[in-house]
Amino acid sequence: MRGPLHAVGRAFWPGLALLAITLLVGLGDARSATTNPRVRIAGRPELVFDWSEEACEPMQSPDLPVRAFRDYRGRVQLLLSHFDNFRMIGPSLDRLGVDCDPVMLSHKSRSVRRYEDREWIASLFTRDGKKIWALVHDEYQGNRHRGRCPSGSYYMCWYNAITLARSVDGGRSYRHARPPRHLVAAATYRYRPDRGPAGVFAPSNIVTGSDGAHYALVRIRDPGGERGTCLLRTRRVWQPSAWRAWNGDGFGGVFTDPYRSESRPHAPCIPVGKGRIAEMTESLTYNSVLGAFLLVGLAPPGEESIGPKVPGIYFSVSSDLIHWSPRKLITRVVTPRDYRCDGPSPIAYPSLVDPASPSRTFATTGAHAYLYYTQMHYRGCRKTPERDLARMPVEISP
Repeated sequence: MRGPLHAVGRAFWPGLALLAITLLVGLGDARSATTNPRVRIAGRPELVFDWSEEACEPMQSPDLPVRAFRDYRGRVQLLLSHFDNFRMIGPSLDRLGVDCDPVMLSHKSRSVRRYEDREWIASLFTRDGKKIWALVHDEYQGNRHRGRCPSGSYYMCWYNAITLARSVDGGRSYRHARPPRHLVAAATYRYRPDRGPAGVFAPSNIVTGSDGAHYALVRIRDPGGERGTCLLRTRRVWQPSAWRAWNGDGFGGVFTDPYRSESRPHAPCIPVGKGRIAEMTESLTYNSVLGAFLLVGLAPPGEESIGPKVPGIYFSVSSDLIHWSPRKLITRVVTPRDYRCDGPSPIAYPSLVDPASPSRTFATTGAHAYLYYTQMHYRGCRKTPERDLARMPVEISP
């Protein structure tokens, strides 16, 4: 642990002029328990993690939406996920200290079939706070391996999969099974240089449905095929092969390993909320006030979806995780995709966390929550490793 705990709450404004815009919006038909839900920002931004002051090394920064859980000792742990994964830890979300010891380091394997190149902890599940299961966003970055990427482009040689890791020591460390037994979901075809980004990406929170099954949203991109948000379901989070995808008729979609299957199967999932939620997967909770699932995510301009065509943080609601309301704007922000040289630095990875949630993994929200996000920093028109974690209070009402 690095230094004493610090109290969250320092005022934080750099590059956030657009966040002052707050919109109250109503939703259309979402098959939800409420007809006109509202999400509004209810206060100023405050700093949670200051990279320039608190980072123990350059890669200790929030590079995915934050996830948090209460461990078996009653402490709160908040993950700072990157390809080197760290945590903040303390008695509450308001009093967190930075732990300089990584909880999981990437294997950086050159072998695509091992699904363990660069690995981000993306979502958590635990019943007791001691044994924790984590869905992992695994990027094969062909540009970093000699001879695997003719163009040398990270973006074009990006091949993604979802794997599973676990901790048996209350979140101090995470490991995965011997590859490929840890594979949850992958593309239906093998790695193709200069055809990316492709595969299965960025799991949401894991939430539990009224049927007792566990669900997560993931992003899928198949060049020349499906693109959107896919819904996964399982009753055994801890078993990678037990996850199934919504295929339009039910949860019969099975992900296979293209390196261990001779024929290419049909796409295992059909995107949900198509034309309504674009590729939002960042933050999924069940909201007790709305009586519906609440999805919050970032949406750059120009994506094919009903609703405003401006970059910002959006929300959508659903009663069944399949049918979603058209996304609606919470607040306008600069996103990484619409950043302009010498303009305000962009914001990424929004995530709702309710300190009062009865869920051990904060998988539920109520009337009041915090919107966490990563504030990037660009200098001279170039992205720097400096990324701060900030939050703003929000109010949610039917």
